[in-house]
Amino acid sequence: MHIGIDLDNTVLDATTPHLHYYNIASGLTLTADDVDNFYLYKMYGWNKEEREAIYHLYGRDIHWHSNPLPHAVEVLQQLYRQHRLSIITARPLLFRDVTLEWLAQHGIAYHDIAFVEDKLQQCADSKVDVLIDDGPHYAEQFVQVGRPVILMEQPYNLSVPSHDLLFRATGWADVQKHLTAIAER
Repeated sequence: MHIGIDLDNTVLDATTPHLHYYNIASGLTLTADDVDNFYLYKMYGWNKEEREAIYHLYGRDIHWHSNPLPHAVEVLQQLYRQHRLSIITARPLLFRDVTLEWLAQHGIAYHDIAFVEDKLQQCADSKVDVLIDDGPHYAEQFVQVGRPVILMEQPYNLSVPSHDLLFRATGWADVQKHLTAIAER
């Protein structure tokens, strides 16, 4: 099976370092309990341009200081031996080097990596069978076109409607279980 895998809040905790550096930039003290939006910058009242400036200033540190989610590394190592893994992240190419360094530092093997916003098109072009992601908009796009998606649950994606092709995961043990079920279909 060819598996597409997002990084932020799927393989690693991106919320904690984003909040840390965004709090430094804003003077606010938001915590993970405050997170209710996929686009964290909106919680700070920033527009896209303000977010871009802050993200470009702190992005390397944000990405380097992200920690893997529990069991992500072990499960990905197992999956790598059995399947084709493509990391598909919406991170800008500006953060390609730190991303590759972080993956190597944590021993995460993969076959391909793409830095793209249009994950649906990337998955279609690469013949990805299933995407693992936390983005509510990606989950909705995939099920609308009849493609399975494993949605790593986060506070901001709980309102995504249920669907036969939407598999919710609270951790990497759930991911393994869902991949087995998808492979058996």
